[in-house]
Amino acid sequence: MNHILKKRAVILFWALSLIFAGLLGHLAYIQIIAGPQLSRQALSQQSQAVALEIPPRGLILDRNLKNLTPFREVWRIIIFPAAVTDRQRTVRVLSLVLRLDPEKVNTYLGGNARIVPMDLDSGQIMEMKKNSLPGVILSRINLRERKPPQGAHILGYVGIGSSLNDWEGKMGLESFYDKELRGQEPRSAVRIFLDARGQVIRGLGYRYEDSSSDAARKNVVTTIDSDIQGIVEKVMAGSGVREGAVVVMDIENSDILAMASTPGFYLQEAPETPLNQEDGTGETIQSGEAIQRLESYLNNSLAFRYPGSVFKVIVAAAALEEGITSPDNVYLCIGEKDDLVRCYEKDGHGLLTFSQALAYSCNPVFARIGMELGAQKLISYATRFGIDNGSIIGYHSTNRKEQLERIGEKYNLVNASLGQWPVKANVVQVTAMMAAVANDGLYTQPRLVSKILNDDGTVSRTLKNGRSVRAVSSDTAAIIRTMLEMTTMYGTGRQAMVEPWGSAGKTGSAQTGAGKTDAWFSGYVPLSKPRYAITVLVTGGESGGGTAAPVFREIAEGIMEMER
Repeated sequence: MNHILKKRAVILFWALSLIFAGLLGHLAYIQIIAGPQLSRQALSQQSQAVALEIPPRGLILDRNLKNLTPFREVWRIIIFPAAVTDRQRTVRVLSLVLRLDPEKVNTYLGGNARIVPMDLDSGQIMEMKKNSLPGVILSRINLRERKPPQGAHILGYVGIGSSLNDWEGKMGLESFYDKELRGQEPRSAVRIFLDARGQVIRGLGYRYEDSSSDAARKNVVTTIDSDIQGIVEKVMAGSGVREGAVVVMDIENSDILAMASTPGFYLQEAPETPLNQEDGTGETIQSGEAIQRLESYLNNSLAFRYPGSVFKVIVAAAALEEGITSPDNVYLCIGEKDDLVRCYEKDGHGLLTFSQALAYSCNPVFARIGMELGAQKLISYATRFGIDNGSIIGYHSTNRKEQLERIGEKYNLVNASLGQWPVKANVVQVTAMMAAVANDGLYTQPRLVSKILNDDGTVSRTLKNGRSVRAVSSDTAAIIRTMLEMTTMYGTGRQAMVEPWGSAGKTGSAQTGAGKTDAWFSGYVPLSKPRYAITVLVTGGESGGGTAAPVFREIAEGIMEMER
């Protein structure tokens, strides 16, 4: 009997111990893990708050940690309807100060706390300071900058998400890194406290809250150099490039230092919503500048287009690497009478070397070289130079292998050898190709984002540079560089010559249909120990040499002057 009782006591002891341990564990969870969240929920149920940072979100930074997503500080009126004691006077004063219809002002006085979506001028600020209105305060608000910052197409913009209280990235890095950038708490907010009936607790006043760190939000560090980005955008605006793109790349590691696209667009100002927007009044939230035409949101740096004669760089590299030709091999160009493909020179170039054929961009010579090379080898070398892969480290991935395979279809090889259908590439790919030539024949995948930082500045994640792979031999790359120097010295790229540093590159004039031309120039600078690969695309231009080359020159001069 005693044995049975003893056994039951042991079982009871362990059962109670387990229950007690479970209770302790649950209490520890509530206190340590769930405590902060439960505290926030309780606080939100007993108060109304308005964020003074809109939106609460991490930053996108350049390679030197300069902020690419600036905010502007403005004065706004914040209304806490639950604290308004004299509705008629409040409507009358606000109508006069804001120059709004009383009916409009009246809509702001219902439901939860909100910001009136109007910037105040100095006169309005003075008037508000003269009039004390219970439930109405004047405050500085940090808003996302309205004017286009540098690299608008890289950054993208933030818009209303799944609810009025939600902001999400709609485009660019804001969209791609939306999960990392989203903040949980604003840097600052103003709050009033309510009793169980939802009435304001008198005497507590307004409480301003500041947060030095938000563990939820992260900052994205790009490879962009804001100084170089500024040079590129200034030159594009000054040269009258209405539609096109420019990419500048570090030759050593293929980091993207600048990426600009025109036409530009205004970043949408983030919706101005209080932390607790649950009144269902249907209030229209101001979203900033009217969206310009849809085409302006296209990032022309990433759009796939016919590269035209810029692609002859790959054809030339493949032919030299395979021993099909040599720089001094002589060819005959008879101009328009050529039975394979006509030359742009009516009477032809006559006798010219292979080096001269690239410098003058002679179509008949490259059509024949392409035919001799064959589709599969051309596809292979285009792949080595990254034309099959539109992927960017830290950004979108695109596979174009299927498109390249069409070079092998009937009648496509000649066109492909001239950079026309079915060959397509974007400005980033072409720049990486040129960087490979300048970097001794080593191709490296482009990179746009280098790391993700926690809000306290520590590194959350690092995105390493891609592995360099050999596209062509060092000897072949050296020969191509010499041929590209000839292009800027006396060939089609003369207007891309950058004195006194020297430059090299290749023009391209791609036919896009309906008599339109995409003008290209892709090259590098300086000649001695090249550091920058630069590609310019002007859609609807006259020619690569006449339209894109001068833009290249001005950008390259600006970058080299900056280094002095």
